[in-house]
Amino acid sequence: MRLLALLIATASAFAQGQWERRAPYPVVATEVSAAALNGKIHALCGLLPSGGNTATLYIYDPYLDEWSAGPPAPIAGGGDHCNVAAVNGKLYVLGAIRVGTSFVDGNTYEYDPGQQRWSIAGRMNEARGASGVAAIAGRIYVAGGLADGRSVNTLEVFDPETRQWTRLRGMPTARDHLTAQAINGKLYAIAGRVGSANLTANEEYDPARDEWLTRAPIPTARGGLGSGALRNRIQVFGGEGPSGRPEQTFEQNEEYDPVSNTWGTLALMQTPRHGLYGATLDGRIFTPGGGPRIGATFSNAHDAFYLPLPDPPAVASLSNAASMRSELAPGALVTLKGLHLSQGEQESRRFPTPTQMNLTTVRVNNAAVPVTYVSPTQINFQLPYTFVPGPVNVTVTHVTSTSVVFSGPDAMSVGPGLFALSGNGEGQGAIRIANTGLIARAANDGISRPARRGEFLEIYATGLGRLDFPPRFGELAGSNPPSQTLETPEVMIGGAPAEVNFSGLTTWALGVYQINARIAMNALTGNAVPVVVRIGGRTSNTVTVAIAD
Repeated sequence: MRLLALLIATASAFAQGQWERRAPYPVVATEVSAAALNGKIHALCGLLPSGGNTATLYIYDPYLDEWSAGPPAPIAGGGDHCNVAAVNGKLYVLGAIRVGTSFVDGNTYEYDPGQQRWSIAGRMNEARGASGVAAIAGRIYVAGGLADGRSVNTLEVFDPETRQWTRLRGMPTARDHLTAQAINGKLYAIAGRVGSANLTANEEYDPARDEWLTRAPIPTARGGLGSGALRNRIQVFGGEGPSGRPEQTFEQNEEYDPVSNTWGTLALMQTPRHGLYGATLDGRIFTPGGGPRIGATFSNAHDAFYLPLPDPPAVASLSNAASMRSELAPGALVTLKGLHLSQGEQESRRFPTPTQMNLTTVRVNNAAVPVTYVSPTQINFQLPYTFVPGPVNVTVTHVTSTSVVFSGPDAMSVGPGLFALSGNGEGQGAIRIANTGLIARAANDGISRPARRGEFLEIYATGLGRLDFPPRFGELAGSNPPSQTLETPEVMIGGAPAEVNFSGLTTWALGVYQINARIAMNALTGNAVPVVVRIGGRTSNTVTVAIAD
């Protein structure tokens, strides 16, 4: 086992990363700008196929893989090639143009996500767009760009605290459509173009000395490219120009290491584009929008790039996702605990449920299974309804690195587990009073109240075994006909047998079973009355409900 783990870790060290398709950008656009703010990606500006521009703010939640709309930036008529960055919990637009026109906006717009409101926070010394933008120590640096149709070498810094712009020493190489990143307190201005000439320039700015240094040129000259920063290195991708592809866009993804002053090659883009930013968040670079072909072309493409983690995934335990005990069964939701399982968190709300999420895949006995949640230390997945009881051997793959095989507890034909609000299978059950939507607990707060004797409860569980109409792989159960368990469970509520009139799958969650049971008239009362289920000769964990006198 130790040797295998070492081999896997060694192999992953030479991996070149991987791209993953994400929820499409809400509009088809190019020259889109983006930044990470408060755990979400904020994207705005761009050219539209209609020939117009947009200033609408779109906000991407990587946890749900969903976009929503925010208030537009106050750029009348919209803009493109906007200079965008986020610092200190605020989003900033620091200059914009409308390509092909004389429009240049030098205003600095500040977006407060708490207030969901834009305001004007200052004005640049030299209005421009298509610049390289990066933040260092809470201040935003804007390098180069297009000003009145000219490529400039201007460098300015904006201080959000004082709302002041300061002009600094200009770049050695004037250019526009460049990209910029900050690493270890220094600014790197990379590539770009002057007119139709693409450049390989890579210049480092030291704010402490107000000095520029020429660094190793990027291997592929290009403009209109995007970039991100992972592991103290800069990843540069996309762009337009003589790429050798019919579309004249670049698929190259190249990485710069400032320490060694060297460039390397990473995984090619799966959707080559120009006119895009990169927004780095939780070990991933998100790339919404951009043009698939040279010039004014448009897309709603949105991909994320990952590097493999330094260590391979490691699985520590498997348990029933409801009870957190070792009882596993076909159709059951399973919680996997471990390390290095993912970068960032994500929950699946789409059906069929994917077998890969956040570039993490779980295989049980060499077959990929539906994954409902991933994080660096936990994964929730479902054993298929067709799973044959017996050994459960699991591997986890994240990006290009795979764990050693972990042998979990054998799956039985049933493994009943009751969900609790605590998430650990103990205490107040995830149990509702039927036809009310209220949780059966002591509080009277509009979402809860104690149940009463004679009322039906909706008890939520997993691992209740075989069904008469099992859903397809990764799909929700239907309601006509419902998917019911082949065996009716025995339910004890408050120490008294409860009448069961339904036992089967919910229609709104993967692998979640529902038991409808009537509280007996002789059941115990109190704020923590025990509830337990027995099916197929196996007994669930005990949870509690509140039952009024």
